[in-house]
Amino acid sequence: MIYTIWIVSIIYCVIKMYRSYNKKGIDPVYATPGLETLAILVMAPVLMAVDISLTWVRKFKEYKEEKQDRIF
Repeated sequence: MIYTIWIVSIIYCVIKMYRSYNKKGIDPVYATPGLETLAILVMAPVLMAVDISLTWVRKFKEYKEEKQDRIF
């Protein structure tokens, strides 16, 4: 079970890193630093939990602001 969560979180983080490189216009195949990849391997579950939490907070804040704009 733990290994499954770890592998899923590694895949999630690598996909996020790949998308971030694509947004910046950097070729992810040649530009992936080794230290960043090693950090993902070690801290993937924590990184995934933090990313999902921050995304949820941002979406909730946007929803609240949108709701407040509709009231006024």
